[in-house]
Order: sequence, then C-alpha cells, then structure tokens
Amino acid sequence: MRARIGVFCVAVGIFSLTAVVAARAEDPKFVRWLAADDPGDETIRDYWERAEQDELTATELVDLGTMVFYRGFPKDALQIYKRALDLDPELYEAWFRIGLAEHSRNEIDNARQAYQKCLKKRPGHGWCNFYLGLLEEQLGHSSNALLYYETSFKHAPQLSDPRYNPAVLSSKLVLGARLRDYDQRRFEAALPMSYLQPKKVNRVRQKYEPPPPPMPKATTAPKNEARSSSEGSPTKQPAAQPTAEPKPQKPPRSIPARRAPTPLAPTPTGAEKSGVSTGSSAGIPVKPIGNTSDEAHLVPWWPSLSQTALVLV
Repeated sequence: MRARIGVFCVAVGIFSLTAVVAARAEDPKFVRWLAADDPGDETIRDYWERAEQDELTATELVDLGTMVFYRGFPKDALQIYKRALDLDPELYEAWFRIGLAEHSRNEIDNARQAYQKCLKKRPGHGWCNFYLGLLEEQLGHSSNALLYYETSFKHAPQLSDPRYNPAVLSSKLVLGARLRDYDQRRFEAALPMSYLQPKKVNRVRQKYEPPPPPMPKATTAPKNEARSSSEGSPTKQPAAQPTAEPKPQKPPRSIPARRAPTPLAPTPTGAEKSGVSTGSSAGIPVKPIGNTSDEAHLVPWWPSLSQTALVLV
C-alpha cells in the first residue's frame, strides 16, 4: 500500500513539473530573462501580464514591444507589434517600429515593406522617411534616398541636426539633401509674387487681427499725509528714505608751472620791424611761434611779393 502511495506521489510530481515546464515553454523568451529587482523589468512584466488578459490597447502593446526591443529581444518585439496591428490595422506607428526592428536585424526587404506601409498611412512621417532614405542609401539608390531625405526634412527640419538625430552622421547624402532643400526655400522666398492690391489685402487682414493689448496705467504712490489724532497721538511721519552716499571725487590733477619762454631772436631791426626776419641760414624767412617751449619751434613764414622785393633790393 505504501509503495502504491509513493508511486502515485512521484507521478503527481512528475506531472506537475511537466506542466510547469510546458507553461514556461509557452511564454516568450524575454519573460524568462526578466529580473525581479529591476524596475524596468517589473514594468515589462506588468504590461505582459495585462496583455495576457487582453487588457492592453493597441498603443499600449506598441509600448510593450518597444520596451522588449530595448531589452534586447527584437523577435519578441515584432510579435507584439503584430498583435497591436491585429487590434488596430491603421496604427502606422506599429509598422514604423516593425521597420526599425527588421532594419536592426539587417532584414532589408522586410524593413522596406514595413516603412512603405507606414508611409502609405502617413506620408509625412518624418522619421520613417529618414530611415527609408537611409536604407535606400545603404543599398546604393542615391536618387531615391535623396527624395526620402528631402521629404523628411520638409516635414521635420530638426531631423537634419546631428544633435537631435545622430543617425545623420551615418549618411553621406544628407548634406546634399539639406543644400537642395535650402535652395528650394530660397527660390520660393525670392519669387516676385507680390500682391496686385496690397492696400486692400492689408485692410482685410487688419479686420481679423486681434486688437493690441491695452497699455498698463501708470500707478502713482499715495501721498503720505500727516494725520493727527484727536487724542493727542503723535503725527505719523513718512519713513525716511535712504540717501545715496556721495561718490568719492578724484583730487584735482596738479598741472606743473610752465617755464618762461626763452627769447628766440634779438630786438628786431628796421627790416625786421616790417615783420620779416632774415635770420634763417637757408635764406627762408621764419617767424617764431609765440608761447613755445624751450626748444625753438619755427615754421616757415612766406612774406608777400612786396616784402620779398624789398629784401632783394
């Protein structure tokens, strides 16, 4: 009897262990790798348990797939994205992420199809246009890549900035796409397409412009009037305002006394009284400058024709 009970217990244990192993085999691979003490893994576990109960929406399933993808399980992420599309076939973000996951696995054909399905539902998707252009550039299709880059930068100009989109540095054609986009915008801005009746256009526009905000009124401080109490209370005096300290003045700059000018020439003779001096060794008449320094600063003084004739005679 005891032997039968022991065999029965062993059989039950084996059956239970087999059921547990089978249940674990049904779970995706990423579930077995989740750590119990990691907040990110606990978030994934919470989303996954609710997904098993069909409690997640399509967008929440996309977020779960994104978490699983960054956890390092792109195949499991693809399955979750496809579940999201089963709930909402118009969810273009799921197709875009499928393209990214396939692109990261170097599944070029699957990635291109996913990108194209995303753009079919949302042609102006900036990120999808950029990565489809990057894929076409990797395949050597430069003309197609430029078209996708231009569309991407048209709808999302910030994607051409490496600080916002570091993947730009992986492309050799982005600079050409940016130049073509710049040339197109400059061409459109320079078009001579002015209004034929600008005054009428401005009058109509002014009717729909909001009125300017009112100017704030200047508020004046109430005067502090001295109020005397009938019971003989002291009069309230206004608070003393702090006075600005006078700025220190620089002492006046002392100017050294000027030396008396040194006489430059002897007492003028008869010919010099007329205003001409013949003391120059070069034969050029000179006239002293008044109030000069110790050095003799002389400038040429050209007499009139009559005075020159008088000197020659």
